[in-house]
Amino acid sequence: MNRKVILSVLLVLAVAMIAIVVIDRLKSRMDNRPDNPYEYSVDQYKAVDSTLVRYAETLDFTFGDFDLRGIAFANNRLYLVEDNYLLIVSPEGEKLSKSELPESPKCVTASSAGIFIGFKNHVSHYSTVGALIRQWESLNDSTLLTSLAVTDSLLFAADAGNRRVLRYTTSGTLLGSFDGKRDGSLHGFILPSPYFDLAVNTDGELWVVNPGRHALENYSFSGQLRGFWDRTAITIDGFSGCCNPAQMAVMSDGAFVTAEKGMVRIKIHGSSGELISVVAPPEKFEGETEAPDLAVSPSGDIYALDFERKMIRVFQIKK
Repeated sequence: MNRKVILSVLLVLAVAMIAIVVIDRLKSRMDNRPDNPYEYSVDQYKAVDSTLVRYAETLDFTFGDFDLRGIAFANNRLYLVEDNYLLIVSPEGEKLSKSELPESPKCVTASSAGIFIGFKNHVSHYSTVGALIRQWESLNDSTLLTSLAVTDSLLFAADAGNRRVLRYTTSGTLLGSFDGKRDGSLHGFILPSPYFDLAVNTDGELWVVNPGRHALENYSFSGQLRGFWDRTAITIDGFSGCCNPAQMAVMSDGAFVTAEKGMVRIKIHGSSGELISVVAPPEKFEGETEAPDLAVSPSGDIYALDFERKMIRVFQIKK
């Protein structure tokens, strides 16, 4: 083969290779790619059977452009913590008082003994009208308090930073802690993100959310596991994602109100985990991803602290 023929063949091959590269790049552009058959979507799970939704949103209220941090219901009052303030509010949303706090709060609970506010690494005790009684001793720098629950004589604090539950007297003495590990288990409380909630029900039972296991676990006050239930499912009767439920409260009949992050929804589960009702389906939180904090009145009204809309949303059972 003479030199001209060889050069011609090489030129044709070079042009062909350039054309292949150009066509491949054009096909690879985002707007030219075919739909991904393996793409994960939760849209099909956002629709909820209307017969399951037994609550209606009846009232909303807000107190300005503040970062809301936590909510509790006790003494026929709502207790809200935001930015550097404690608000005491009527159940209808009337602001009764506002007290400045020394730093940014993380969570709050209340009882007839007063108001207990969790900061990053310590708890402070306030009177029922918002006057400081005592700041408790600070814990280590890795502590991150995310939830508080109080009984007549004890206070429990969820420490997401150290994956443990702390046990105090209501006067501030630290009695001990537990990490949920049992029978040689290495996992204990699984917290892929800083969502770690707990509550004490009207029967005096301590319930702790283990969000990485999609479980609610019942512990004795000394930290011994007494029972649990879990529901891992993306469907309406379960919990999905890395760590849900993200928020939890208990009703006077022992049922659990749960809120999930990601695909946000609020539901009521029975004492064994069975779905009782949907309070707010995902369509109520269109465009939102953060689970609202929850509080429940003795009559069963559910107060959802919507972090992203910066408001309190009230849900009542349909009449």
